[in-house]
Amino acid sequence: MARAFDAIVIGTGIGGLTAGLSLQRAGRSVLLLEAGKQFGGMLNPFARKHYHFDVGIHYVGEAGPGQTMRGVLDSLGLEEIRFREINPDCIDRYVFDGYEAKLVKGIDRWGDLLVKDFPKEEVAIRRFLDLMRGCETLSKAAMKRPTLAEAVRVLKMSGDLIPLFTRPYSDLLARYFKDPVLRNVFAGPGGDIGVPPSRASAITSIVLLTHYLGGAYYPVGGSGAMRDAYVTALEKHGAELKRNALVRRIEVLGKHKFAVETEKGERFEARSVISNVDVKNTVEMIHGKKPSYRTRRKAKSIRPSLGSFCVYVATDLDVSKSGVTDANIWHYGTNDIEALYQTVYDNRIPEKPFFFLTSPTLKDPESERAPAGHQIVEFITFAPTEPFKPWFEKPAMKRGPAYGAIKEEIAEKVLESAERYVPGLRDHIVLKESATPATVWHFVRGREGGIYGPEHSPDQTTFRRFTTQIGIPGLYLAGASVLGAGIMPCLISGMMASKACMKHLGRQKAGA
Repeated sequence: MARAFDAIVIGTGIGGLTAGLSLQRAGRSVLLLEAGKQFGGMLNPFARKHYHFDVGIHYVGEAGPGQTMRGVLDSLGLEEIRFREINPDCIDRYVFDGYEAKLVKGIDRWGDLLVKDFPKEEVAIRRFLDLMRGCETLSKAAMKRPTLAEAVRVLKMSGDLIPLFTRPYSDLLARYFKDPVLRNVFAGPGGDIGVPPSRASAITSIVLLTHYLGGAYYPVGGSGAMRDAYVTALEKHGAELKRNALVRRIEVLGKHKFAVETEKGERFEARSVISNVDVKNTVEMIHGKKPSYRTRRKAKSIRPSLGSFCVYVATDLDVSKSGVTDANIWHYGTNDIEALYQTVYDNRIPEKPFFFLTSPTLKDPESERAPAGHQIVEFITFAPTEPFKPWFEKPAMKRGPAYGAIKEEIAEKVLESAERYVPGLRDHIVLKESATPATVWHFVRGREGGIYGPEHSPDQTTFRRFTTQIGIPGLYLAGASVLGAGIMPCLISGMMASKACMKHLGRQKAGA
């Protein structure tokens, strides 16, 4: 006979962990199923020898005292998760051809810096900053799931923002700014959602920028410390967690009954299910009562985000002597951001990749991520999925010499450009590892190897994205398919899904 729970959570990324812990703390019996060997999804770090690398967390916003993420973690009893603030005087560096900008904490402070470099655009800059404040107000209201009356009030206050929900970011930037370099600066952090301005949702891009202007943080102990705190708390409160449990089927047995089957033939029953995996994968797994035709059509038509290529390096260099700090570096190297992305969309590997550079050992110097005198530097760029498709179903570490050759080719191109920031790096590499879209597919089942869930374009964001509801009472969504990619949106999606689930379970109890 199948074991029964109040709720089954499929996938243990930050959204699934949050949903599961919220439910378990409320006294519900919860089973969390993880397809991989380790819990955490993109929170799961990996180790090579004495070096520890992060995969999916490089900085977060809203983690300071009184801010949203800090409040959610505290409400879950996760006070032990601590954050170190990245230098507020330089959070990001955006490097273009002949110009470098830096992101600092505080909308007004950042605006003042930009006005110094672009004095002719001062009026436009100030107007755009006002627009950003309005978007921030709207975003925070949406996160709290306001009542209809509250939503109407906020929309009246932010009436000028409505067109941003259907407009690409490039249109908005062109409307405000004449200087193309200034447009690039405002598009600088776009890599965090993986789309160029011409394909990016305007409202999402602005909210992303304001998110980090409120301060940026890095978890002490890295992503692994966050994951471990969640798992410990779940086990403490009696939740059951299973690794190596790839779910193949979600069967709707009735209004208040579900069965979940794994690839190994294990079967579990529950009164509710929360899926923290890609919505397209989720819809394909549902049997019995199907979601509506409209929902299935919407899921089928989703465009995934771009794939990524990551290079993880351990070095015996003191990279801080080269000028690298705890700030992230967005290396574009050109003023044509659109062309950089277009190469990837054309399924070509860029000759000179643009990349994100980060050093976890500089962000978190007290943690023992590397032996004394050694440091870790990580690089992330975007890569086409098609060249890696032949290896999607091949086991990790056993994909053969052809796969190794293409990895080495791209890694060398990234590291060659990286010498601009860390001279001599290639001669001081102690350990190097690379990850491709095939890696993402293997470990977290990212659709088409994408790292950000559905593409963050105007037709796939905000009210056009999926909510926690999928049209089947008792079955809910969490993760990047809901509010968007990133630690904060996924964490909030987990809270939203758990609240919907609690409401569903409460109705059952009342009707029993």
